[in-house]
Parts: sequence; structure tokens; C-alpha cells
Amino acid sequence: MKMRFQATNVRPENAVLVYSLNLKKNKAAAWAMNGASIPLLFLFGGLFLAYFLLIRPDIWTGMLATSNTDLLSLIVLIAVFAAMIVVHELVHGVFFWIFTRSRPVFGLRGWYAFAAAPGWFLPRGQYLIITLAPFVTLSLLGMLLMAILPVMTAATALIMTAFNATSSVGDLWIAFRLVGQRRPVIVEDLGDGVNFYSLP
Repeated sequence: MKMRFQATNVRPENAVLVYSLNLKKNKAAAWAMNGASIPLLFLFGGLFLAYFLLIRPDIWTGMLATSNTDLLSLIVLIAVFAAMIVVHELVHGVFFWIFTRSRPVFGLRGWYAFAAAPGWFLPRGQYLIITLAPFVTLSLLGMLLMAILPVMTAATALIMTAFNATSSVGDLWIAFRLVGQRRPVIVEDLGDGVNFYSLP
């Protein structure tokens, strides 16, 4: 069936709901993802730091020589964190547009932001690309920036890369659940959550 292999804005009549997650309604799931982000912060922070020290062995000397903890530096760091959240969702949005040729929807719900394509149903492969794109592309970009930027700017890239990877906890969970589906599935992204529909 052709619609299994491309995005469609018509749900197949034989599609059966097999998994649903809505963070707005399921507060327990939302808190669980928040909790899971703590060990992920140590995991990804440690991995990216190990990479950073490997490619920049002079880093400690440079950081100690140029360290600055004034208010302006803190404000800049917060602004960069906010920018990273925006960029993360824009990457999702770009891939939604590539597969649907429809303008994605962006939103903010308290502690999380989202990009979505409500009304569209995407096959497994396309949705895996969409959900993992910010984690993969921004991690690779961050690793490149760590290698080529001046010391302190590279250290900021390290922090942002680890933050982006950690904030991808929801994306990683959805990808894990999606890969675990044995039957062909299509995915509807509603922003606050997703629905998986099985196809015979």
C-alpha cells in the first residue's frame, strides 16, 4: 500500500492505534522524562567532555586563563540555552516540511517546546529521521565547533551540545518505542504527544 511509504494527511481506514503518549495529559510520563534527563546529562556530558579533552588537550590551561563568571557571561549562556531550544525545534520542523511539504506547527508548553505536523501520518522511517534529526545533526555540529572554535567559545559549544543531547530524552524514547514496533506503523505527531497506528 503506497501510503505506508510516504506521508499522508488521510488516516488509512485499517489503521489501528497501538501506542499513544500525551505529555499534557500524562503527567507521570512527563515527570519520568524529566527524571531520565538527569542520568542522561551525566552520560552525554561525560562523553562529549571526553571527546573535547581528546581533541583539545590544552583546554584546561586556556579555560583557566580566560575564565569569566561575571553577570554578562551568565546572561549570554542563558541566551544560548534558549537559542539551542529554538534551533532544536527548527530542525524537527525542517524535516517535517521535507516529508509533508506542509508548514509545521511550533509551540511552548511550560517546560518543553515542540514542533509538530498535526493531521499528517508519517511512516516509521520518515518519523525516525524527524525525531532523531536534532540529536544527530546538532551533536555532529557541536563536535565540529568544539574542534575549531577558540577555547572559551568551544567550551560553550560543549555545554550546548550536551544540553541538546540531554533535552532529546523524549525524542530518544519515541525512537526506541517506534523501532520496537514489529508491524508497519504510521505516526501522527500532535506536539504534546504522538500516536502510533499499526497497518496490516
